[in-house]
Amino acid sequence: MPLKSSLFFLAAALAMPAMAGTLEQISSNGEVRIGYRQSSMPLSWADNEKPTGFMVSLCEKIVAEQIAPAVHNKNLRIQYVPVTAQNRFELLASGKIDMECGSTTVTRERLKQADFSIVTYITESRLVSLKSGGPQSLSTISGKTLAVQTGSSQAALIARVASGVKVLAVPDAAHGIAAVSQGKAHAYVDGEILSQSAIRKSGLPDARFVYGAPISVEPFAIMTRKGDSDFGQLVDTGLRKIFARPNESLALLKGYSDQMGADINLMTREALRNPAKGRECSVLEAASC
Repeated sequence: MPLKSSLFFLAAALAMPAMAGTLEQISSNGEVRIGYRQSSMPLSWADNEKPTGFMVSLCEKIVAEQIAPAVHNKNLRIQYVPVTAQNRFELLASGKIDMECGSTTVTRERLKQADFSIVTYITESRLVSLKSGGPQSLSTISGKTLAVQTGSSQAALIARVASGVKVLAVPDAAHGIAAVSQGKAHAYVDGEILSQSAIRKSGLPDARFVYGAPISVEPFAIMTRKGDSDFGQLVDTGLRKIFARPNESLALLKGYSDQMGADINLMTREALRNPAKGRECSVLEAASC
């Protein structure tokens, strides 16, 4: 290749950005890759292999109302990618998904790995156990077996606050509830709404289980790649426009919550009426948050 041509291509390469942002990748691919959970009712789950739920619906609205116009593509496709508590951060960081629309709690540590939208749902972490053994707490569970989901915010919290606990690692809430019902664990710890979802999907009667006192407040949000502020702002703009019609937002959530017989708690109602950022607040920090 002639020297002049080589210099031209070198100059063109240097003028290109080192890494395309999420919007640029979406524009180039013609699709958005949405990460979703397969069993986190009423937020994100698979119904006959079709992704559905409140978080999935929010993300679909953001794609149609914000992302598609931003990349000038009315026919923007959505590719749904199932994620787990264990692989969601890796899939996001590697570009396998563009946004995670599941049941991920915003925590101080996770803010070092990813960016999060304004809060979309709030639940409380509780220990759930068989009613026959009575409710369990951080003090009563000492010396007993506690099922904990690997990669969950509760796993990190239990490691800090519960001494003498025998941890049984489980991949998801379904396995946690099964461990309790089969006597393999005295209790399972998770966001209350996710434990309720697992119990309903298992077909076991709700009355067989009892919940302990809250050990943390868990705000969920849409997760995006760390440092991609343009895309993150677009997601937040979409959510604020959706939540500007709080009655419609609550009706949307109610439709999904009714499918599992769950009520919408007051914290979530307030979050939808007054959108804001947030992060986990545990028993360790109760005085400061």
